[in-house]
Parts: sequence; structure tokens; C-alpha cells
Amino acid sequence: MPAALAALVAAAPGSLVLPPGDRRAHVVVPEPLRLLGSRGLGEGRHVAVVEDADGGRWTVPVVVDGDLVRRAAPGDGVAEALVEAIPRLVQEPFTTELWHTEPAQGERGLAVDQTNESVVVGERAMLKWAVHLPRSGVVGAQPAAARIATLAAFPETPQPWGLLGWRDAGTGVSAMLASVTAYLPGAQDGWDWAVDDVRRAACHEGLLDDALEGPKRLGALTARMHVALAGEGVRYASEATARAWHERALADLDEAARLVTGEPGARLRALAPRIAVGYDALRDCAGTPLIGVHGDYHVGQVLRSPSDDPALRWEYAVTDFDGNPVLAPEERSAPQPAAFDVAGMLASLDHVGRVVDERVEGADAGIVRTWIAAAQECFRYEYVDTLARLRQRDLLDERLLVPLRLQQEVREHLYAVRHLPHWVYVPDAALADLLPDALME
Repeated sequence: MPAALAALVAAAPGSLVLPPGDRRAHVVVPEPLRLLGSRGLGEGRHVAVVEDADGGRWTVPVVVDGDLVRRAAPGDGVAEALVEAIPRLVQEPFTTELWHTEPAQGERGLAVDQTNESVVVGERAMLKWAVHLPRSGVVGAQPAAARIATLAAFPETPQPWGLLGWRDAGTGVSAMLASVTAYLPGAQDGWDWAVDDVRRAACHEGLLDDALEGPKRLGALTARMHVALAGEGVRYASEATARAWHERALADLDEAARLVTGEPGARLRALAPRIAVGYDALRDCAGTPLIGVHGDYHVGQVLRSPSDDPALRWEYAVTDFDGNPVLAPEERSAPQPAAFDVAGMLASLDHVGRVVDERVEGADAGIVRTWIAAAQECFRYEYVDTLARLRQRDLLDERLLVPLRLQQEVREHLYAVRHLPHWVYVPDAALADLLPDALME
């Protein structure tokens, strides 16, 4: 580890570790910083692991500029250099997994709101920096590495090129610093393509059947993904695990009922007894199959790009296997019921409709409501049918779908309180439809 680089990092402001965007405005990184490890990539460019004064750890693409050091921005060439060099970086404490390599030159950033920082390299590769790393000794906080490796041959995710990791000599625990996958030209995430599909139908610019194509394709895709992930092995929930699910759901409900204000809060508190009853099924699901799952599954995690297959209009690809952000870091890699992902996607299809109904002037509310119900049914039918055809029908425990849907909407209320207050209209409307009779009692 170069002493000169360590000294520059120690003298740098805490903002060194933060990419541009909202993080810089809202995150305070305590100083001084300490360089834990680095690999040179030539011409003053490095990939570094940095620890702040509070023990937080960060992946930092670094450019040395005279007597100063700064976080590399797209265009500085660090991402490009890493894509080119990753086959040669197998030297402790750095580790790599490699599936594919090809030349890729040029960089541009992606202006999206996400936990990681993504850079498109040569319009061929997508490099994703894992910005905030697990603290020392924490195991299981980064499921993406294992999920990407398991799905390396799965055709409905972007083709993986390679992973860069770093092993802490003190604890022996590895962290994933960066992943490189194929870039999909023209791809849109689901919050763009799904909302636009429903908007077109609701504004009488397209057919309802066309707007249901995506949910149908996602149902079958999700089943195939779960079967592939189940190749890691299937475990079964213990009675203690089922009780923990139940207790966690009730705790989330209590917190949301306490924190959500105004009319949405009043409606949530009115629904709380019915929601709590709905959670009883969680407690009774000992023995349900557990597999590796996506963990944060919603339409925004599915890219759609134009298809080269003349029989298809679109191709769909699942991305972002970083796990459930509301779980404790050490829990994110734990096997979960397949229903966890299924309920997440069912909820997000509902949310797509709510967004169109709220934000699109002139949208036909009747068509939107019809689409929500039909999209959820299409997704669920195709998912179950595909599992059955693959002889893996038992992976889905349908008893969990209702309680997990309820839990998802409660967590959406908490998300609104903590991060995005105007979003509360979405789970507020969704819960009213899930439990319509409760509000009339």
C-alpha cells in the first residue's frame, strides 16, 4: 500500500468517499480517513478501500492530482482501467471472479438514484461501485456477489463480466468492491417502461393487452430465476424463523402506526388490527422452503430493451441483487421464501397503477384499476405455471403472499415517513384495496 497515497487520503476531507449527487448533501463522513488497501491502475488512478473515523468503510475510485487526491468521476478513466485490468488483479488482499472480457473505452455516468455508483464503459460494460461497504467483520451484507455468480449462465440477467473483492486481513471477511456486467443499450427500468405502458392504455393510446405483456413475461422470468437460485440449495424455515418473521412484521406495523400522520395515519391505525390478523400466517409457516432470492424485487429492478428476436418486441433482464435494504446487513444474504420476491413484485405492479392514476392527467381510473388486478393475476398465473412446468411448484408457499403483501405496504408507509413523504398516497391506497371491508366497520 503506497505510503504517499495513504498520507493523501488521511489529509482528505470526508467527502472524498462520496459520489456526486444527493449523498453529498445528506451524509456526513467523520474524519480522518484511513486507507485500508489500494491497487494502482496506472497514471495516478487507483481503486481504494477507505475507513472513516467512525469505522464506516467505502470503495473509492481515486485519482491522484498533484498533492491532492479526489474521488474519480466518469471520464477520469478509473472505471475503464478497472474493466481492462480486472483479469490481472488476483493478488491478496484483492480477489476477482471473471467470466468475460473484451475491450471497452470511454466512460459516462448514470444519473439515477441508487445505493451504488454506476459507470457505463465503452457502451459495452456497466461497472457498479459498491460505495458503502459492510463494517469490519460483518458477514452476509452483500448478497449480490453470490447471486451474480449463481446466475452467471442465466440468460435473463445482464451477462456478468467480473467481480472485484477485497479481503480484510484482520477478520478474513471479504467485501465486494465492484461488479462489471454487460451494458444493455436502449434499456429502460420498470418505473419507466411499466408506467408508460399503463399510461398509454389509460389514455386510450394503446391496448390493455399490450400493457399486460410485461407482467406476463415477468411472471415466467421470475419463476425461472427462482429455479436457478434454488440450485444453491433449498432449506426450510424453522419454528423460530417463522416466529421471528411474525414478530418483525408486528414491530414494523407498530412503528408505522406510531409515525404516519394525517389521514393516511388514521386509516393505517384503523386497519392495524386486520393487518395484525393477516400476519398470523407468518407465524404458522414453519417448514416453508427457503432459497436465495432477489431480496428487493420490484419493477424498477427489471430492465427492458428492444429484442433482436423477430418473434419478440422486448427482452427483460433482472438487475441489482443487493438485497433487502430494510433488513440488518448480516441478514441480507439469508435464504428467504420465494413468496418474498413474488409479493414484492405484486406490490410494485399495484404501485405502478397508483402512480399513473395520481400523476397522469386524463388517465382513465377504471382502466388503471382493471390493469392493476389483471397485471397481478397475469404475473401470478405465469409464475405458478412456469414453476409447475419446471417441476418446482413447491418452491412457492402461497400462504405467505397475503401477509407479505400487507407487510410490504406497511414498510412503504415507513419508507414514506423516512425518505419520501409524498409517496404515502401509494401504500395508503394499496392497503385500502387489500382490506376494503375494514375501513367500513
